[in-house]
Amino acid sequence: MLEHWLLSSSQVTWQQEQFKIYGREVLAPREIAWCGDAGLNYRYTQLDHRTKGWPEPLAALRDRIQEALNQPFNFLLMNKYVDGSQYMGWHRDDEVGCAGKIASLSVGAVRRFAIDLSADSGAEGVRESVDLANGSLLFFDGRQRHCLRATKRPVGVRINLTFRNLAF
Repeated sequence: MLEHWLLSSSQVTWQQEQFKIYGREVLAPREIAWCGDAGLNYRYTQLDHRTKGWPEPLAALRDRIQEALNQPFNFLLMNKYVDGSQYMGWHRDDEVGCAGKIASLSVGAVRRFAIDLSADSGAEGVRESVDLANGSLLFFDGRQRHCLRATKRPVGVRINLTFRNLAF
């Protein structure tokens, strides 16, 4: 039900971003959408993501997750992967203003999420992978390196909702 609403609602505007890596323009290998408390701006990859408020279904979901995890969230970044060729490379969510942990809710097809568990952020360390099924909620420190790798296995649409707390 949530997956259908996310894919069909006029309140969710999916877009494929273009940004610079090492001086050249590239298209993100996924689509994104976002919302949050009115007036916020989450800036990453030199792009602004300004918020106008929460659609009611996402505000209700945020409230349930906040209560379950005892952490406030004021921003939601959503990533849509239409098939196994779409991915998110190794990265950290350590932008200025990110506070607390990220609550990551998976909707749709199962995909494998990997996270670097090493304490030393400068070295490759112990990595762990987990298959995230529909409805999986992962609560983790976004400053840890993590990714969603591409796969050649046939998979359907997966949407990842990452609830964050921005503090400026």
